[in-house]
Amino acid sequence: MGPKKKNARPTERSVLLAQQGPRENALHAVPQSPLSPSSSSPWLQSISKSFDRVGQRTRVTVTIASVMLVFVALVVFALSAVFHAGAAPAAGAAGTEEYDAIVIGGGPAGAVISKLLSDDPWRKVLLIEAGNASQAELGGKSPIQSTLNAQGLTKFDVPFYWTKVANTPSLHWDYPDVNVAKALGGCGIHNAMLYVRALPSDLERWAMDGWTWAKAMRIYLQMEDYDGPNSTYHSSDGFVRTSGPGMRDELSEQFVQACEQIGLPRSVDFNAPSGRFGAGYYHFNTRDGVRESAARTFLGPLLQGQAQSQRANFRMLLNTMVLKVNVNDALEAQGVEIYHSDGTRESIGLSKKGQVIVTAGAINTPKVLMMSGIGDKGVLQRLKIPVKKHLSRVGMNLQDHPVLGVTFESVNSLSIDVESELERYFRAKQAKESNVTSFGVMGSAGISAGAFLIPPGSTIPEIQLTFFPKKSEPHISNSSDLNHTSQLLFTVALLTPRARNRVILVPSSKDAASELVPHITSEVPEAEEAEHLRGDDVWKLSWGVAVVREIAAALAQKGWAGKEISPGAAISASEDLNAWVLSAVFRNSHWVGSAAMAHTEEDGVVDNHLRVFGVKIYA
Repeated sequence: MGPKKKNARPTERSVLLAQQGPRENALHAVPQSPLSPSSSSPWLQSISKSFDRVGQRTRVTVTIASVMLVFVALVVFALSAVFHAGAAPAAGAAGTEEYDAIVIGGGPAGAVISKLLSDDPWRKVLLIEAGNASQAELGGKSPIQSTLNAQGLTKFDVPFYWTKVANTPSLHWDYPDVNVAKALGGCGIHNAMLYVRALPSDLERWAMDGWTWAKAMRIYLQMEDYDGPNSTYHSSDGFVRTSGPGMRDELSEQFVQACEQIGLPRSVDFNAPSGRFGAGYYHFNTRDGVRESAARTFLGPLLQGQAQSQRANFRMLLNTMVLKVNVNDALEAQGVEIYHSDGTRESIGLSKKGQVIVTAGAINTPKVLMMSGIGDKGVLQRLKIPVKKHLSRVGMNLQDHPVLGVTFESVNSLSIDVESELERYFRAKQAKESNVTSFGVMGSAGISAGAFLIPPGSTIPEIQLTFFPKKSEPHISNSSDLNHTSQLLFTVALLTPRARNRVILVPSSKDAASELVPHITSEVPEAEEAEHLRGDDVWKLSWGVAVVREIAAALAQKGWAGKEISPGAAISASEDLNAWVLSAVFRNSHWVGSAAMAHTEEDGVVDNHLRVFGVKIYA
């Protein structure tokens, strides 16, 4: 590895908001940049100007954005919508305190934008999060084991515990068929911490003015604090820690070698522009044995272990749900209506130069927009929501990475001594180690290797394989026993699905805060509807399963893999395998796309400057 880095993270960081990709893109991975006076990034300049011009127009500006911090395996995206305020609420309105910025949702995007806006000491910022505190540096208080309590760590901090957090219902929104985190940090506190960048082909497919790979690469280098060998494609001068896996078990190396045996190249860096294809080891977002979430990176220095900001101009409300943005008939944002955990409601107003920024994720952002009267006119009228702006694509174009679990018997299974691993982790923390390998299993995600495959007829990697030495992927195994099974697990994920979903609002008897909750339905024609897959999607996933079988056969030759458990060797004919794919596929909760960037409002929600189509915006 490279030279040892200092333990402390920079305390002053600012980044650029980056928006969601266009409607045809299924692999959204867009960077953001440090914000400094010397920066020449048009993305940064566009966002900075939009904030600087707040108050110069009395018309509302609505902007939807997603921030890709590339902190996650499950490619975590949060959408944002910005409403620039008109006049402040009239005297005597509910909520006497006014803010210059109200940020809705404390996920990755909310953490970034709250830090960015509150860097200006004259701007009064409020962050509203529906969940509770999470990591210790964010004020979380959820001890997991006595030796770790002495380090002040929570279950959100220890990397290996991500599968347990992802399987805890109380930490997620109670929506049907949706696994979306409900805690400070959003999905950045329950994913596998993989750091996977966009590809040049992703931005080329967007074909949006101002969005180029060259600009993206500059931003990646500006933001990264890479703990590894010197590389043209990495930098150690930034503030977001990336590194190789903390643990490389023998089985994972055997997996990579088996991939080579069947003809796949070994990739030394999945994040190099031409390095995605092949098998190799992932990069991760951990620092000193602790999850490096977006919230910890950007809000940690502001909170300093408390559930409230230590910065005078930044306030945070936890366990508080935003019901809607209050928008007048002139499309001017007046503030937000919120619901407290004690059942009370309140309206919070904006200053004359204020703005509301919705960073509520791909599921909840359409809900907030629709509840605010922005969406398809017919849908809003059926829900008896007053229409402020007809915008038919709100909630449409929702995408995921549909995934399968393929399992085999493990002939030489790994055994984990939990107590000794906890002791090793504790000693490393006590000694203030910074080497990523010092923390053992507990300092890792429990996985290290994977592969990206190019299906026949394609020119880009569309299938992602991730190898689990033990069957611990949270979508598949709900067991709390670390040594539960001696099965090898390969997940097969489709990165470029043709299928599209949409977010709709349906009545709920459980949600006391709102009469309507999001529900996912599909844009796929009914005849093809099966877990939201199109025919091409089924074929590509079936092809991916066939490749896994070749890899497993190579592992079996070396005495590492046994018989196939799922789908089972009996399922071999293409028709049978396709049928199994349709029955076994599950949602990966890599949600993105419900407020897409496009050239026209018929195709999306925002333009390349992050402005919502058809809403009165500044020229």
